[in-house]
Amino acid sequence: MKSYQYVIVGGGMTANAAVHGIREIDAKRSIALFSDERFPPYKRPPLSKGLWNGQSEESIWLGTESQAVILHLGQRIIHLDPMEQTVTDNQGESYKYQKLLLATGGRPRVLPFDHSRDILYYRNWSDYKRLRRLCQRQNRFAVIGGGFIGSEIAAALARSGKQATIFCAGTGIGSHIFPQELVEFLNDYYRCRDVDVVAGERVIGLEKEGDFKILVTDHGREIVADAVIAGIGIEPNVELAASAGIEIEDGIRVDASLRTTQPGIFAAGDVASFYNPILEEWIRVEHEDNATVMGRSAGRSMAGEQISYDYVP
Repeated sequence: MKSYQYVIVGGGMTANAAVHGIREIDAKRSIALFSDERFPPYKRPPLSKGLWNGQSEESIWLGTESQAVILHLGQRIIHLDPMEQTVTDNQGESYKYQKLLLATGGRPRVLPFDHSRDILYYRNWSDYKRLRRLCQRQNRFAVIGGGFIGSEIAAALARSGKQATIFCAGTGIGSHIFPQELVEFLNDYYRCRDVDVVAGERVIGLEKEGDFKILVTDHGREIVADAVIAGIGIEPNVELAASAGIEIEDGIRVDASLRTTQPGIFAAGDVASFYNPILEEWIRVEHEDNATVMGRSAGRSMAGEQISYDYVP
């Protein structure tokens, strides 16, 4: 059985930051990173922004491999044994660890009526490449979700010369975050840039007619599209932690040092829930900045530094 000083489960920006955090303190001992994806860690924000506005695809790769880390790509960890300090991947191979970080992130929420998975739930590099291929042969796109991902994708499609319709269940773009005055400004801003903003209507059904897709709203409206993309938030990937007896409450609960309730196991990023002494409440933050700051802090904590994480979003 292979043995590593540090094992990181997850291959996103949090995992990359954790590798750097460890190496800032411990330059020599072994690190292994396990990722479901077959690609090394990369920056996620450009997938819905910069790459659609001239940024090169080569610029997103974080270069994690330069930190003397063993990358196990395309290997999903399916079992964690805190007593034996081992993890097992989907190929049946087990690995020993001394310190473990759970940076498992989240998976896109799926719409209940999408039984045949006709909708592209936009989150990772493979999704970006798939949408690029769709843009080569399709013209009419429907985007479900008026948050950051949905609005960014709708804008990118419109800039690419595509017909883009965005469905916002609330009063418009960003209505769950911004004051109404700003929401109305954003609605007008997007409409002036050839995005059809459908506000106050929820998509409740999806029908297929030949190569077309027909979206049905709770107002009885039907809109035809060649392809449908959704960005409606994520569900934290807590199953591995839960199966190992780690406390779960809106994510993996961690203390100020980012330790979980099992010895030697840490958590960080989208999946981690921590108590913020300034806000005086438990929070879980889904944001690029928290992903990198928390990941680096977790890495340094794993390597022996005394930390007290108090990030404010």
